[in-house]
Amino acid sequence: MFEVDPILWLQQFQAPWFDALMRFMSWIGEAWFYMPAILVLLFGIRLRPGMGVLLALVLTAFVTEGFKQGFGLPRPSEVDARVLYEGKSGRHLVADGAADHFWGLPSEEAITAKRETRDPSYGFVSGHTSAALAFVLALALFFRARAAWIWGLVVAWPLLMGLSRMYLGRHFLADVIGGLVVGTAVAVLAWAFMGRLQASGARAWRSWTIALVATCMLAAAAWAVPWIDPGQAGEVAGTLLCIGGLMRFGWPDDATGLARRGARVACALVVGYGATSLLEAAYAAAGWPERHAAAFFFSAAGFVIALLGAVFVARWLGLYRPSPAAARA
Repeated sequence: MFEVDPILWLQQFQAPWFDALMRFMSWIGEAWFYMPAILVLLFGIRLRPGMGVLLALVLTAFVTEGFKQGFGLPRPSEVDARVLYEGKSGRHLVADGAADHFWGLPSEEAITAKRETRDPSYGFVSGHTSAALAFVLALALFFRARAAWIWGLVVAWPLLMGLSRMYLGRHFLADVIGGLVVGTAVAVLAWAFMGRLQASGARAWRSWTIALVATCMLAAAAWAVPWIDPGQAGEVAGTLLCIGGLMRFGWPDDATGLARRGARVACALVVGYGATSLLEAAYAAAGWPERHAAAFFFSAAGFVIALLGAVFVARWLGLYRPSPAAARA
């Protein structure tokens, strides 16, 4: 699965329309797409299921990055001189270091060369593929999709995303399969976890507390385990804190007209991007490196301020009607 033959086969179909399609699919797999899409789900459609989709996404990113750092495997364009990187040649670290059979790994020379590069971006597993599957599957699960076309999208979008990453020379077949497995497992886990929080009283709070403590323990383990990213652990913790805050203060009533929904989304964009920009500037001013332990607290604070702040500002502006039933729960 770490062979280059499937990638070379795909790249033989290089044509302007096919190249544009593959680049477009890869382009919409970035954070710039998911961040506003999540805010639209949360504040323009329904907050509670939207938080489930957000949890699936941030947890998928955390797990995916753990696999990348833990395995430390190169990308196809880095192990074979014939593989093009986004249509260009010459990005290889070794000329012929791909696996020589289906179950093999890239050569030791290729793996060592990759790990010795400065700020390496590892391949296994594909983050674009895992995020795409986690997003669409979580959407279908949390919003209780029944239409056949939606479930067709759940299958088609991640497969096209994985295909695009292989065509661009960014990922092996193994990376894509790994991304599909991670995205599926995490989306189902997030769905099951949010289902447990529907229970009343101590059971819901016990599940929430266990999840938050486990996340904090993983973040603390980053001191000794280099593949754990404190910043991404902070994003998971921040999402859990937001869910806990809404459980405590009550989930607002989403029902309203289109104008108020649009105003809530605009409010969330201003508060969310404003808060994260300020925190990113403060982090940079402190001079900490990217994976410093402080990233955990900044990421968690950014999610809490951005999301809960947007909810409270929208409530203050009268864009929500508090739900009495939710408040009593």
